[in-house]
Formats: sequence, structure tokens, C-alpha cells
Amino acid sequence: MKKILLVLVFSVISINSMALDLWGRGGLVAGVGSEKSEDTSYVVGLELSQGILGFADVGAGVGYNGNLKFDERGLDNNVNGIGYDLLPVYAFAKFNIIPVGVKPYVVARAGKTFVINDNTDYFQDMSVAEGGFYGALGVGVELLKSLQGELLYSISEIKNNPNGEDYVQLVSLTIGYNFL
Repeated sequence: MKKILLVLVFSVISINSMALDLWGRGGLVAGVGSEKSEDTSYVVGLELSQGILGFADVGAGVGYNGNLKFDERGLDNNVNGIGYDLLPVYAFAKFNIIPVGVKPYVVARAGKTFVINDNTDYFQDMSVAEGGFYGALGVGVELLKSLQGELLYSISEIKNNPNGEDYVQLVSLTIGYNFL
């Protein structure tokens, strides 16, 4: 019993000494370019990061872009209801521009996106949309080491996209909270 308690205490101390941050975030997302959203969409996410060199963070995360619905007209001028959710899984690097008090930062993310909850009206036996590369660039501000506000431009590769576009471009505005 003492050994288990000692291992548990050592594990908690080790995790705290690594200074890991666990961020939960949520906000709104909209399609840009030819991918204008029909309805208001939302984004939620979870990120785990590690500070390095005092001005940068690296880590990994997962997001969920939900309620993405697009109105597209087919060749027969019928409206095809295109809708799916995206689940990006990514690694990221965040660079603090001025690492004091209120910290503005630049963030870059790269990974893979998955198409889930595909509720597109496929008129023929077309294959369903599949995810591919995910990339994002953004700017944000960190307040009091526990709050973040972020504006992010992301691009997701969508294979077999019913509207014929190879990529979905999104802009999101999120607020994050640090749980650790």
C-alpha cells in the first residue's frame, strides 16, 4: 500500500513539474470562400500543451466542427443539402509575441481531419466525403494564464466532397480555459 501511494505521489509531482496545460475551448465557426455556411456552426476542442523556452508552447489537440451545412446547386439546378461535421486531430506550435501579463500569440496547427456525421443528400451512388490534411494559422491573446481568445483560419482537405471542392476553408473565433 505504501509503495502504491509513493508511486501515485511521485506521478502527480512529475506531471506538475512538466507544467502541462490542458485547454478546453469553444466558439463559432463559419465557412469562407465558396464554402459559405448555411447555418451558424460551432467548434469545441481540447488541447494539451507544454511550454518550452519561456515563449513557445508545443502540443497536440482534437477539435470538433459541428453543424457544417452548405447550400450547393447541382448541374440540374436542384439544391443539394451538403452537411457534415469535421474532427481535426493535430499537433501545434504557439509562439508568444510579448510573454508578459497579456500575451498575444501566433499559432500554427497541422494534422488530419476526419469527416463524421455525413448527412449529405447523395442523389446517385456517389461515395461519401473523406477527410485528409488539416492545417490552420491563427492569432490570439492569453489572459492571466487561464483564458485565451483566438481567431483561426483553417483549411481541411475533403476527398469526394459532394460540391466538387477539394478543401473546406473555415474561420473560427474561440474562447479557451486552462484546466491545469
